[in-house]
Amino acid sequence: MAEEKPVKVPSTPNGKGEVVTINILGNEIRLRTEAGSVYIQKLAEDVESRIKRCMIDSGVMSSLKAVILVCLDLADELEKGKKQHLRGDENLQEKIDRLLDKIPTV
Repeated sequence: MAEEKPVKVPSTPNGKGEVVTINILGNEIRLRTEAGSVYIQKLAEDVESRIKRCMIDSGVMSSLKAVILVCLDLADELEKGKKQHLRGDENLQEKIDRLLDKIPTV
């Protein structure tokens, strides 16, 4: 009988955090995180929901292809969010500049 090897738990850069086990599409994943198990479980549920919805909506039967499509969708959301954040920073800077122009020089 083969000896079972211990499961190596991924570590965070500082080695802190709790070990959380999530399950997405029957794949159990253990990870170490400082984010908290409730938050990570919520993310895992969201990811699994997106994958399942993608498989239904697109007719894709391969979970790997569905994961790739979901990753592309999430990357698109992230990129759009970054651009929106940068626009917000630019608008804020313009407002600051206008206010500074209104302050009389001493």
